[in-house]
Amino acid sequence: MVVSTAVSALCENPNEDFLDASKLLIMCADNILRHPDDEKYRSIRISNPMFSSKLLPVKGAVQCLFEMGFEEAETHMVFPRSASVEQLKLIRESIATERDQRLRTSGSTTPSPPQQTQRPSEDLNIFATLQHYSQHVMLYENPDLQQKARDCIPQQQLRSSARERLRQARQTDPECDLGEDDFLVLELLGWFKRDFFSWVDCLPCGHCGRQTAKSAPLSPSAEDLRWGAQRVEGYHCGTCQRSTRFPRYNDPGKLLETRRGRCGEWANCFALCCRALGLEARYVWDSSDHVWTEVYSLSQRRWLHCDACENVCDRPLLYEAGWGKKLSYVLAFSKDQVVDVTWRYSRKHAEVAARRTAIQEPWLRHAIDGLNEIKQRSLRVSSERKAELTHRLMVELVEFISPKSPTAPRELGGRSSGSLAWRAARGEI
Repeated sequence: MVVSTAVSALCENPNEDFLDASKLLIMCADNILRHPDDEKYRSIRISNPMFSSKLLPVKGAVQCLFEMGFEEAETHMVFPRSASVEQLKLIRESIATERDQRLRTSGSTTPSPPQQTQRPSEDLNIFATLQHYSQHVMLYENPDLQQKARDCIPQQQLRSSARERLRQARQTDPECDLGEDDFLVLELLGWFKRDFFSWVDCLPCGHCGRQTAKSAPLSPSAEDLRWGAQRVEGYHCGTCQRSTRFPRYNDPGKLLETRRGRCGEWANCFALCCRALGLEARYVWDSSDHVWTEVYSLSQRRWLHCDACENVCDRPLLYEAGWGKKLSYVLAFSKDQVVDVTWRYSRKHAEVAARRTAIQEPWLRHAIDGLNEIKQRSLRVSSERKAELTHRLMVELVEFISPKSPTAPRELGGRSSGSLAWRAARGEI
């Protein structure tokens, strides 16, 4: 008998998906029951291919783990010592009862081969991306990091300028329905580009200051790893024959200190600055190798595209129409929601759809839905907030239906950030 909403949701899946997921869920529970003192059975790595392919995309599967008593850690699902073993048994038996009934009905003791085409190995990269960024954006909610960002931002100056621009706008157009935050976003973008962050193509020599050439990657140090720098670029100086290191920091707090990088560092730090000023922001990842930010406009009730590298706002066709990018997957991540926003950034929907072959659309949809349920549950999102998020998503979906046309010359121009050689090499001029 079904005893939880999670198991009910699991039972709604196609038979093959249910049998695969239920087998793993029962195995996880049995391992804990048989080996209660062995820590290795109390932890499931989120990046584990079996978790990514058999549980995460299946409706209700991850929720069953929560019902059993698992909790979400940074990189694992963990069954803590304080969790109820009786609750674990209850959910396990409920799943097993349904599984046994289905197997008896089919007249087989083993699941039949899945009829759905198996997902290629590339799919796991999409799942890893979903998992990584859905966790990473929670850094922007850290009160200490937000305060560190506010200490760097000339808040009074930016807000004063925003109020003045709003006053001028309403003087020009008495029916102007924009808000102060809309102009604050523009002021923040300008300050970030002009005064705060700097672009890195090729580092000058850290010893003599002359031009360097990129050399082989270097191994990250313990200090690099502390700030999320899994990659360290090396640059060699032909003049003094010394090397300069460029750790690609992924910690937005560290980036407030270094204040340099390429689009990853720019978008990462800018998103933190937005949250520090109370703006709702999300980090946007593009599979064709770019990242940027979106900021929600309360007055316009829609998400605004913001690219700190380019100092542009609300120019979503910039990449496809201006840079010539071949888009396929564009995903937006905030503290309580993940959204596939690909269609906001394209006017060639048929071409984009034809390129979306790395993952089957139902798998992607189920994975995003599952992550959103996990995020909102762990954050204890209120029913009012859920309703607001649902309404926003509906507005976005209506926007996505109709392909757009460029609305400004800036959407038809090439990239401005980076050297000419770097932009030319990427085909973005």
